[in-house]
Amino acid sequence: MKKKLSIIISLGLIVCMTTGCTTFNNFKNAFFSDSKAETTTKKERTIKIGVYEPLSGKYKEQGDQERIGIELAHELHPEVAGKKVELVYADNQSNMDSAQTAIDELVAQQPSVILGSYGNTVTLIAGDAVKASNIPAIAITSTNPLITVNNPYYFCATFSEEMQGETLAQFVLDKQAQPTVATVKVSGDDAATPTIKRFTDRIKVSTENNESVVGSFRLATNSKDYTETLEAIKESGANTVFLDVSPSISIDFLKQAEEAKLTNVLYVGTSIWDDAKFLKSVQSSEKLNIAYTSDFNVKIHSTKMSETFIKAYKAKYGEDAEPTAATAVAYDSYLMALTAIQRAYDGTMALSEEEVTNLMNTDAATKGAKEEWEKAQETGIPTGKAIRDCLANLNDFEGASGVISYRGTNEATKEVTVNYILKGKIQEGSLYNN
Repeated sequence: MKKKLSIIISLGLIVCMTTGCTTFNNFKNAFFSDSKAETTTKKERTIKIGVYEPLSGKYKEQGDQERIGIELAHELHPEVAGKKVELVYADNQSNMDSAQTAIDELVAQQPSVILGSYGNTVTLIAGDAVKASNIPAIAITSTNPLITVNNPYYFCATFSEEMQGETLAQFVLDKQAQPTVATVKVSGDDAATPTIKRFTDRIKVSTENNESVVGSFRLATNSKDYTETLEAIKESGANTVFLDVSPSISIDFLKQAEEAKLTNVLYVGTSIWDDAKFLKSVQSSEKLNIAYTSDFNVKIHSTKMSETFIKAYKAKYGEDAEPTAATAVAYDSYLMALTAIQRAYDGTMALSEEEVTNLMNTDAATKGAKEEWEKAQETGIPTGKAIRDCLANLNDFEGASGVISYRGTNEATKEVTVNYILKGKIQEGSLYNN
């Protein structure tokens, strides 16, 4: 299969890398110009985009934040390549048992791109299905590196876990004249290890002092009493604690930290702290100082697309409504999917039958490539492989959550926001280049 598609992919990449669709105006003109609509002669069809999310169950609220971002983008941009876009849904119900069935049913509907899911585990479950079906997928807020490693069809729209560690270290260096840091994770949480290492390595290098990292602590999996760890942190002299644990554990840990009078410390965490319940808890405190990474801050993002997104969000949900980072990144994920589809379409339509057949090495490869080309010409829908390649070569895309690039990979490069809450009051956030 790879061989017979090689000519389509190689020529399509030229278009992917040179077509300009990265600004709002270029994006709008490329997708929705009257001339494109008038000249299309392809059979009338819809292009499907799959929405793979927890629409019920434990993580319904988080899934809804991503879903409404996708739907808002779809309302504003309902067409691509001269065709209407149809959203097709699969509810993984927030659990592993339902996830496999949900992704199999979604793949069977042959969407051009799949968006989601919230939750690392259910996203990992979807990996084999999208890879086997050659359907590119974009994880919106899931950050486990195993989602993208060895799977060229799964992309992340947010920054990696490791990059969050790097950014948090820079924030600490900016805030603390002489940082002394300790780290905390749940015992057995291997996913936290590389993030913590990136954080501590940056601190050590920048301070030129290995002794600036004064403690590395692990919480027992089922423990809810953190007295021993808090005492050890106090004795270490740490003025900063990287608390790389879930929002629910962090709530209990920080409450006990207050009770232990360990409030002269800056607590930092990853984007999983961008959680309504967690933020309500820490904002109710007049003593805690916390910072956490995020894709989006309504007060400091000022691209044209962020302005469009915020205006549309408030028009739909009310002037006092504030979009979450997850909603902004979901909005961007939909638009990136459309950009890749459009570029793949342009590349496919630019090919002639002679170009497709002349560069094949065998009769079987020629036949296969010709069949793929004829099908794409007839339907006006590019192959998943062509879309994947265009997505991988999407650079400097101006989204609501910032400028996003893949640079030939499936890991997003973008600015990282660090939000800061000082004694219950939200401070102005900081932007760091990834």
